[in-house]
Amino acid sequence: MRIHFDNVNFRNTSGPNSFAYRLAESLANDLKNYITDKSHVYDIFLTFIESSYMPLEKAKTILRLDGIWFKEEDFDANNELIKTCYDKYEHVIFQSNFDKEMCFKHFGPRNNCHVIHNGIKIEKFKPYSELSDDDTYNFVCAASWHGQKRLVDNIKLFQNIRKQILEEKGKKSKLIILGEGEGPQILAKIQKDNLELLHNVIYLGQRDHQECLRLYATCTAMIHMAWLDHCPNVVVEALSQNCPVICNDSGGTNEIVKENGLIIPETKPYNYELADYDNPYEIELPEKIDLDKLLSMKVDSSHLNILDVAKKYMEVFEK
Repeated sequence: MRIHFDNVNFRNTSGPNSFAYRLAESLANDLKNYITDKSHVYDIFLTFIESSYMPLEKAKTILRLDGIWFKEEDFDANNELIKTCYDKYEHVIFQSNFDKEMCFKHFGPRNNCHVIHNGIKIEKFKPYSELSDDDTYNFVCAASWHGQKRLVDNIKLFQNIRKQILEEKGKKSKLIILGEGEGPQILAKIQKDNLELLHNVIYLGQRDHQECLRLYATCTAMIHMAWLDHCPNVVVEALSQNCPVICNDSGGTNEIVKENGLIIPETKPYNYELADYDNPYEIELPEKIDLDKLLSMKVDSSHLNILDVAKKYMEVFEK
């Protein structure tokens, strides 16, 4: 089968492009498949998010959606081409049930829709021995930081957990922050306004993919309190390294975490209405978590195996 990836840059490390690269690599491992560029004939036209050009007339059209823009001021202009593809393509693949329900709410339901979560190569990386200390629990959070990712709430929750660990286990904890975006500015503001909040917090910034995986393999848990996140690749990556995830029940994150972490209820209900997701409300964080459950947790990441994810895509291609 000849497959063309539309609106994808395999050299870019953003979430959709990173997943597209993993998917293409896994599909190409089957020698029956060929990944083609637009100058060659192809059977499958797989568009990520929105089309960048018209498909060949006889190609089967598949739209893979991250979701839609759901800020009120962005909705009409930013979703126009996405809606056109959504209406015209033969099949739509959503990366989470959250995204499917969001699209059904605002675009209307349609047939030939499939939910396939993101995946990754299940390959265990060696933890950093210099960070593996029996007297210290390491936590991590990672994102291209902006308001929706709730960096401040991640840090606040860590500080609650750090105090609980000190009280109940007599041990230390630290939080490692990865990623850039608005991270430096957010941390600079915390340093100015509430320096104590950064106690035992280490900012490492942007790191290469393998280094991130090794850090996840080293850590006790990831904290990911982002509001209405779709299907974050950092969470997929952490779970692949047996790192449980503490998240909330909004968006699609809890769909991939399942029983492999602790899920904290959001304070306010959300019913797929348009929202300024980069200015989330301040969630009420628990003073304590189920610490013993977290520390004894064994992560099962088999549902995230990219080879199985690729098979699910092939099943859609062959319908």
